[in-house]
Amino acid sequence: MSLLVSLTIATGLAHGGVPTPGSELSPTWAAYRKVYVSEDGRAIDYRESARSTSEGQSYAMVRALWAGDRDTFDRAWLWTNANLQGGDPSRLPAWSWGKKVDGTWGVLDPQPASDADQFIAWSLLGASRTWDAPRYADQAVALLARIWAEETEVVHGERWLLPGPWARGQDPVRLNPSYFLPFAWRSFAEHDPAHDWRGLVDPAYRLLEACRGAVGLPKDWCYGDRASGRVVAAADPRHDDFGFEAFRVAWTLAAEVKWHGERRARALLGPYVALLSRPDAPVRIPAIIGPDGAARVDWAYPGMYGALLPAWSLQRPAAARRAWLEQIVPLRADHGWGDPDDYYGQNWIWLGLALWQSEEKPA
Repeated sequence: MSLLVSLTIATGLAHGGVPTPGSELSPTWAAYRKVYVSEDGRAIDYRESARSTSEGQSYAMVRALWAGDRDTFDRAWLWTNANLQGGDPSRLPAWSWGKKVDGTWGVLDPQPASDADQFIAWSLLGASRTWDAPRYADQAVALLARIWAEETEVVHGERWLLPGPWARGQDPVRLNPSYFLPFAWRSFAEHDPAHDWRGLVDPAYRLLEACRGAVGLPKDWCYGDRASGRVVAAADPRHDDFGFEAFRVAWTLAAEVKWHGERRARALLGPYVALLSRPDAPVRIPAIIGPDGAARVDWAYPGMYGALLPAWSLQRPAAARRAWLEQIVPLRADHGWGDPDDYYGQNWIWLGLALWQSEEKPA
């Protein structure tokens, strides 16, 4: 029995006609698979001219693994390998694939993105364990060797995770805090002893602490001085905002607490809890927040609520449920939630619900 099926059985009883978070996982995964994943395993971003990305493929693989859906997992992985890696499982996947100006379809941007690369490797390790298939782990380890060689770098005596090979040698070094996935590095260390994956953890937590605004929320992008290892000011002040990149950090920290009892992650959850209003007030958080805590926009983003739910559930479970009822449940539709073109939001709502409801990690 898959983890997802177990969750659905355990939490599937509705109260007063309102679905429980766990009971939403199975039907919304089926809907996502039908609407956003093609027969050959391509995850489609309709908002961006029906392109596909390594990020989208990685989300499809993680969700299929969590759902116990080996058929979709295999199709997504085979498409990724054939189209983004040129058939070589050790090659870093190209970030963007779609329709070219000449009308043909193929790679639009060959640069990799390390968040997707890590999620792909992590899901392959989980698939190896879940379906007792060592070939997945072999493919993951081959990819991990390339991630280590091209997407990590020693800076001021510490090894840092880079957003992609393009960031190597930069000064200051451009970083994306939401790409730091220590829960995955712990799994990588178990399967790839040739590389010191655990050695990434302490520098990442130091950087997560430093890459925050005045109110403690992480920045979308951060910059590290190569000579001192210290975080320095961004050239573009918009990179200091808490927005579509940074909200994913909350999900990672919640995973670290739930799966590994990481005290540093728990300590960093405070600013997310502070986003919740008083217990009797509606939950409404702007989609982009400046480093001083001021709203940059006057609208909210459902995907952010999804990613924050597991973090809130660790310290304010009643508020987490209220946020879900107020901000997620009303958006439920045949395709998932809210805007049918927003594949990114569909993924982060689902992943948030899955982590919130689960005590077992998928990989």
